[in-house]
Amino acid sequence: MFKTKASLRQLSLVTVIVVLQLALTTGLALAAVPEVVGRVKPLIEQDGFLFKDLNGNGKLDVYEDWRLPAAERVEDLLSQMTLVEKIAQMQHPTFVPKADGSAPAFLERWMEESNVGFVLVRDLPGAKAAAVTMNQIQEWSESSRLGIPVVVSMDSVHGLSYVNGGLVHPHNLGLAATRNVDLVRELSEAGRLEHMAIGVRMTLSPEADVATEPRWGRVMETFGEDPDLVAEMVVAQVEAYQAGTTLNPESVMACVKHFPGAGPQMEGIDMAPIVSSTETLEIHLKPFKAAIASGVASVMPYYSIPLAIDMMAALGSEKTLQGLLREEMGFDGIIQTDWGMIWGIQQSSSFVGYEISTEEAVVIGVGDAKVDGIGGESMRLIDQIEELVQEGRIQEESIDASTRRILLAKFDMGVFENPYVDPVYAEYFVGNPKHQALSLEAARQSMTLLKNDDVLPLPAQGKILVAGARAEDMDSLTGGWTSSQAGMTIVEAVKARVGANGTVVHEGEDVKRAVELAKTSDVAIVVVGEPSYMHSPPWGADRLDLTTSQTEMLEALEETGIPIVVVVMMGRPYILTWCAENTEAILSAYYPGSQGGKAIAEVLFGDYNPQGKLPVQLPRSMSQVLTQRSDLPFDIEDPLYDYGHGLSY
Repeated sequence: MFKTKASLRQLSLVTVIVVLQLALTTGLALAAVPEVVGRVKPLIEQDGFLFKDLNGNGKLDVYEDWRLPAAERVEDLLSQMTLVEKIAQMQHPTFVPKADGSAPAFLERWMEESNVGFVLVRDLPGAKAAAVTMNQIQEWSESSRLGIPVVVSMDSVHGLSYVNGGLVHPHNLGLAATRNVDLVRELSEAGRLEHMAIGVRMTLSPEADVATEPRWGRVMETFGEDPDLVAEMVVAQVEAYQAGTTLNPESVMACVKHFPGAGPQMEGIDMAPIVSSTETLEIHLKPFKAAIASGVASVMPYYSIPLAIDMMAALGSEKTLQGLLREEMGFDGIIQTDWGMIWGIQQSSSFVGYEISTEEAVVIGVGDAKVDGIGGESMRLIDQIEELVQEGRIQEESIDASTRRILLAKFDMGVFENPYVDPVYAEYFVGNPKHQALSLEAARQSMTLLKNDDVLPLPAQGKILVAGARAEDMDSLTGGWTSSQAGMTIVEAVKARVGANGTVVHEGEDVKRAVELAKTSDVAIVVVGEPSYMHSPPWGADRLDLTTSQTEMLEALEETGIPIVVVVMMGRPYILTWCAENTEAILSAYYPGSQGGKAIAEVLFGDYNPQGKLPVQLPRSMSQVLTQRSDLPFDIEDPLYDYGHGLSY
């Protein structure tokens, strides 16, 4: 194994003189001398510098020379690649590690034989195991014919959410309630550093959708329904993750989604057509335009049909991707499809009344829409695309253009020189106390007090009943797009806050037992809302009111006369009319992350004065939802709680 590093303090006097000469003649900065680490291929020393012999030919090729402009390196590497190797760079499959965090055997074939361009990872048991696995993946990639490194990505929509113990801050809807753009930037900076520590160099975020359809399950991932606020927050995340407005060796590549704005899903059903008109489309494009202006490296189109543009799913729509995104909006970065490009094209075609074959779907997506990164498909797709190119149904020039964009991003991020990380440092750094404190502060600031009839803050004494299944469920704090996380649940946080000063009892779903406990308690904290989910909400898209079991619990407790404080785990705008009319206080906690239990307790007991403001309107009834325009923000007339509502003590 080769592992050699070049840094300024290791350079000889002659080398330093060479560096200074280069700096004067070519503008090469001293800080631009990268650390070069090879674990499989040998190193080459030239002019006092180290380079990786990635193709193993014993000489320094243009693409191996980090002193040269990235564009020159791309063209040299592209000229050495076979058609299959170019197509492989466009692939972005998913893998889930083994229980111990190690990589499955099939991944070695993907890296060494296919040399895929990207891989999405989920469910890592810890930072050290994650770093070891990322290093293994990069070693396999370095073993390939040309040694092209892979970019590992994560669906990290709210921190390093798929690593146990990592930074898991509130979902975007909660961050929007803080109105604190600087805090969002700081959180994303912390997230970038944790991603870098384990070797993940792409985040499939931020979400730039404008949440104008209350029923859509993915509202929790958005920054709410104000396009200006969404744009501000998205820009903060893009620039923090990418460490500036251009990709560089400190960047984690951002992928803004879901183009051209998936907020107005028809009837709130995920992946249904997007119902915006030509006029309202501009509202939903606003955050994407801001992200592109800030240099976002990648854009993800969605499965849905954008009715204002085309009758094809956005991820296969030539009008949407080449006409709107490329030509009109001037985006020249990576178009990364959502997962299941072929399925998305086929289901959208079926929706408008015709069936197409898998082969036709590939031609539409790769040949016509000219996507660059293809998410979640089988490795058999490489051979299929090769055949279609040979048949002339997909142009090789289009494959070259996609590969060129992908390679340019990798050169800009410096992963050719050193894609490896230190597992010991990763274990020490990921989820460190400073980052957890930042996550806690974000959760605090997100808490939105909707109603308070002088019952809050609570005294930390007497007997307190905590009711509801969400109160003892950690996943209900972290929400979807997250692996299992350790932390303090709401009931545990309340018990810790009360301590020996009082008594805390809990009942999840047994109404009769909760009523008996209420008879001897001073106050009831009832936690309601949907459990953790992705895409489609457990309650379905046709309802936003509380479930029958939750309503029965509330009604039974209300009959006892006990003061009720409702804590809402809110992933989309719920109908809380009964709560507003019959309980003493309502606190919206959204999905506040791994530190959310403590933040909720701090607000309930007055250790923190709530300051969150609603990022969406909350309707009074389902009829209001059905009569509003699902593509327009602020279109509910006389809502129960309006956008921007939020009380303090």
